[in-house]
Amino acid sequence: MNESQSPTYLIYGAGAIGSVLGGFLHKINRSVTFAGRGSHLLAIKEQGLRITGIWGEHLVPPEEIDILSDPLNREKRYSTILLSVKSKDTETAAREAAELLAEDGIMVSIQNGLGNWETIARLVGEKRTVGARVIFGAEIPVPGLAKVTVNADDVLLGEPFCPVNRALLQTLKDDLRLSGIPARVVSKEEIWSALWGKVLYNCSLNPLGAILEVPYGRLGENEETRMIIRGIIEEIFLVCQAMKVPLPYKGADDYYRVLLETQLPPTRDHRASMLQDILAKRKTEIEALNGAISRLARENEIPTPYNDLLTLLIKFKEKRESQGPGPQG
Repeated sequence: MNESQSPTYLIYGAGAIGSVLGGFLHKINRSVTFAGRGSHLLAIKEQGLRITGIWGEHLVPPEEIDILSDPLNREKRYSTILLSVKSKDTETAAREAAELLAEDGIMVSIQNGLGNWETIARLVGEKRTVGARVIFGAEIPVPGLAKVTVNADDVLLGEPFCPVNRALLQTLKDDLRLSGIPARVVSKEEIWSALWGKVLYNCSLNPLGAILEVPYGRLGENEETRMIIRGIIEEIFLVCQAMKVPLPYKGADDYYRVLLETQLPPTRDHRASMLQDILAKRKTEIEALNGAISRLARENEIPTPYNDLLTLLIKFKEKRESQGPGPQG
């Protein structure tokens, strides 16, 4: 990016998180285009984008909303694409978005789970791939409205494979901070460590909260669910040890304590996004979370009965909800 040029942002996947990021970047007069589908995108196109919650009230009027009307339009290129889709859609979305990325641009994975960075790098190249750890929560209560519910830490940005366009990476960090979203650029080792740290959190709580249909706080209060959480964590640490993955914790005991004492309290009322997907009859991200742990464990000949079982139960729940209730006895 030339020093005199301003970045052009494309939010590819304007769901809850994508809407918040795009709305805040627009707030500081950056060039932002939204791409997505469904009733939420239609609502922001017609009525504007409203953002509420812990970071205040904001409105992007409809006349200032720029929607990517034709993803196949190859004319415009964006310097920075924030890919904010579910892991199950990464391959398709990244392939489509790659056609819209400037030659010296960056594609930033704003996603949960494992495997997304590798998929993006395969499609746009390692020199244009940026990893992010986003740990603020958002939801869409009604189409056109994004609500920021919780923030546990800064947004972390990093180069997972090799150096990228550093000017764009630093500008993204600066723009997020200027807009009111705390962000930092970290080292390669730190961004991988942060990714796996979030995988630990999501694998421990998301599927269990979805299966039992309770907020995260209930999982921490109950002795039986705490035992299951402990088993999930121990299995993930065995996989990380076999793969030599750096983690920001001394061991399973250390992370179990951090989860219960530090991470759970501020999110005690949060309901799993996996449950929201199931109720909406959407496929979940289980294959990029506990399912990915199970696959990696098999490759390293490590038994992971807790993660295996949760993966199977979520898959059953997905099918049951999509097919509707069975016959009543």
